[in-house]
Amino acid sequence: MAERPRILVLDLLETLAREQDMDVRLARSHDREAWTGALMVNRVGPAFRGDGHTAREAIRDALKQAGVELPN
Repeated sequence: MAERPRILVLDLLETLAREQDMDVRLARSHDREAWTGALMVNRVGPAFRGDGHTAREAIRDALKQAGVELPN
C-alpha cells in the first residue's frame, strides 16, 4: 500500500501533460546524484523545473511549481 502515492504522482504528471500539451523531461545527473524534472507547456509557454534526491521528489517539485495541488 505504501507504493500507491508514488504511482499517484506519475498519474498526475501524465494527466497534466496530456491536458496541457506539455513536454516532460526527467533526468538524473550522475555527478550530483540528483534528479531534475522539467515541464514545458506547448513548447513556447511557461516552463517549470523541479529538483530532488529522487525522481519522485523532482516530479512533485515541478508539479507544485506548475500550480498542481498534490495530496500528502
